[in-house]
Amino acid sequence: MNESRLERLLGMVQARHIDRSLPVPLLICLVCPEAMDVDGAGVSLVTTTTHRSLGASDDIAKEIEATQAMVREGPCMEAIATRQPALEPDLGSRSALVRWPRFSPAVLDLGARAVYGFPLIVDSETIGALDLYSLEPRPLTHSEVDDALILADMAALAIKTSNHRDQSETLDLSGEPQQGWAHLAVVHHATGMTAVQLGISVDEAMLRLRAFAFAAERGMADVAGEIVSRRLRLEAWNHD
Repeated sequence: MNESRLERLLGMVQARHIDRSLPVPLLICLVCPEAMDVDGAGVSLVTTTTHRSLGASDDIAKEIEATQAMVREGPCMEAIATRQPALEPDLGSRSALVRWPRFSPAVLDLGARAVYGFPLIVDSETIGALDLYSLEPRPLTHSEVDDALILADMAALAIKTSNHRDQSETLDLSGEPQQGWAHLAVVHHATGMTAVQLGISVDEAMLRLRAFAFAAERGMADVAGEIVSRRLRLEAWNHD
């Protein structure tokens, strides 16, 4: 894990969080074209009975998500099935037409020429995918793949924790403690515990706490308190 990469991406998502009404999955979609050389992105929640778009950067991204839900093929479906990135640098190629015979022609008609899907995995459960598209045929660079994996992890955390947000608010766990020293002590302790548990540096552990807290839309002290009390343990990023 590159700590500066995680910090850069987290900062980009947080910078767009001025409008608190926008859900985190949508913010991540809006950041993708800024973070990588892609033209748009979409996030979908997929279960055995549901395929629901949770955010899209633009109309083409919305149509790509809708097309996959209808024809049941494409980078989202493949990434979920294989639990690996599904990268197609040229939708007009013969191999792409064989790979996704219904999806590829439909998306080419939208103007997209390349698509890339990344599974959303939390607690070993695949819950959806982050999809990117480009108007030009091109492969993603290794750096862009790494960025997309981190953003997919953040989207997965946001979706998974949203189910528990109402309960957290009811228990009044979302506020920061009034005593500054208590905040710092709890966060420091939780950071050290996470660093030891995952075998990572203290700086990276702090970034993971920040990323989790932001994705869950909870306070740092709340998350740190649950880690210290052993009610929560942060998992390793899926691509480590």
